[in-house]
Amino acid sequence: MKMRGFTLIEMIATIVIGSIIMLGIAGYVQLGMKGYADSIDRQRLQTQAQFVLEKMSREIRHAVPNSFHEPTGTTKCLEFVPIEYSGFYTLNGQDLEFLLGNDTARTVMPKDSWLVINPSRYDDLLPSSPQSFSVSQLPQDDGVFKISGAADSIGSSSISSRHYVYQNNAQINYCFNSNQVTRNGVIVAENVDTAASRMYYEAPTLQRGGLVHINLEFVQDGERSVYQQDVQVLNVP
Repeated sequence: MKMRGFTLIEMIATIVIGSIIMLGIAGYVQLGMKGYADSIDRQRLQTQAQFVLEKMSREIRHAVPNSFHEPTGTTKCLEFVPIEYSGFYTLNGQDLEFLLGNDTARTVMPKDSWLVINPSRYDDLLPSSPQSFSVSQLPQDDGVFKISGAADSIGSSSISSRHYVYQNNAQINYCFNSNQVTRNGVIVAENVDTAASRMYYEAPTLQRGGLVHINLEFVQDGERSVYQQDVQVLNVP
């Protein structure tokens, strides 16, 4: 009986051809995996950008009017004061009486609380301003909060009788620093081209409220993504 099998040359040829086919398949798989990884990185960057813009927009819309400013000694930073409570006030003789519109059940103001009326700039929120009053632990008096003798010290009144209550030293600070966006020193976004990114505040006019312009540019793997958004400060004096 004649025995048949593979010769050495046939086996070597089979191995070489198989290797070439496997290298082609591996290259194809590698290309697909790289494309998938790039898509995931791109999606992660877009999600990060959307998160930062949404977070900044929400906080900016609920800031004390005209409290936006660039902190002293910093660059590429924007700082503002969040509203803790808001409502309406009235002048009763020499007293300033006010109500809270978003916490009607509160009977005592929280510690370190300040009230401001008709703020036109950040300095109006400082303790030395005639527009701001300390209401720390102020109790209700006959259903209203009352600041005795404050009526004569107000520099300017609000045309809509609005007031804003904020916490002392509770400023929110966003900065572009070292390819990062930070909020009060905590990193909220990375891969940011801080040289090209900027944010600034435009004070309100007779035709519109205040606006915060945000321009974020992200750079990753040679790709650049630009996000621009204008946020209107909805609250007005």
